[in-house]
Amino acid sequence: MTRLPDAQRLHVGDITVTALSDGPLPLGLDHLKGIDAPEYARLLHMHHADPAAWRSGLNAFVIRTGDRLVLVDGGVAGNMGPETGRVMSNLKAAGFAPGDIDTVYVTHMHADHIAGLMDGDGGAAFGNAALRIHGDDHAHFTDDANAQDSTRALLSAYGDRLETYSDADDIAPGLRALHLPGHTPGHSGLEIMSGDATMLLLTDIVHVAPVQLANPEIGTGFDVDIDAARETRKAMLDRVSADATPILGSHITFPGAGVIERATEGFRMIPAYYSHDS
Repeated sequence: MTRLPDAQRLHVGDITVTALSDGPLPLGLDHLKGIDAPEYARLLHMHHADPAAWRSGLNAFVIRTGDRLVLVDGGVAGNMGPETGRVMSNLKAAGFAPGDIDTVYVTHMHADHIAGLMDGDGGAAFGNAALRIHGDDHAHFTDDANAQDSTRALLSAYGDRLETYSDADDIAPGLRALHLPGHTPGHSGLEIMSGDATMLLLTDIVHVAPVQLANPEIGTGFDVDIDAARETRKAMLDRVSADATPILGSHITFPGAGVIERATEGFRMIPAYYSHDS
């Protein structure tokens, strides 16, 4: 059976965001900190989800702003199960070619966000693109104590096309870096702004969204600084729920878009309605 593409366009004023699924990820109770199995099951059941079958999403995004085309992250390249590694095929199905991308914006240097930025020979999969990485993440993951095979491969593949960014740097017209520290030192999202419209990419502030939205105290074993990640998560959820700012999330079920509102327990997400506007 032919797999249908997972790509959906969203609009922020004159900016177009195309969400690309890399496939489902087996993230669940074993990856969370501060919750036991009965409470995990209760929170998922509260969202009509089956704890035994739960899988989180893994999303990348292509953003067209003016004459710029920015890819946000590249997925895991099939390294977390046979259903992953779809970013490149979905990017092409959405009408883009790898050579069209002029900037790759890396939200952080975990393998599930960068492995798909290399081709099968270890070269750059996006040969015309500058590679943007937060300076704090670059410093952390080039330290021998923290370096990983995927981070070494990424830096080798893109070589002198690497450009570091800092908090609140402008990445492209209408795209501003949004530092979200804790998950990694340089973990970042984006403020996407056009006219009166704003959308925030919150990247990995949640990994199992129904659980961590209901109880933002719950962290993950992937957090470099779990306390800082918790404070970032709580602050951002307060911010976006106050005025219903639309958000994107890297591990929220595809397309990872919606609004966050306060709920009886913590917060909940209202998914974006599907748009037939191409």
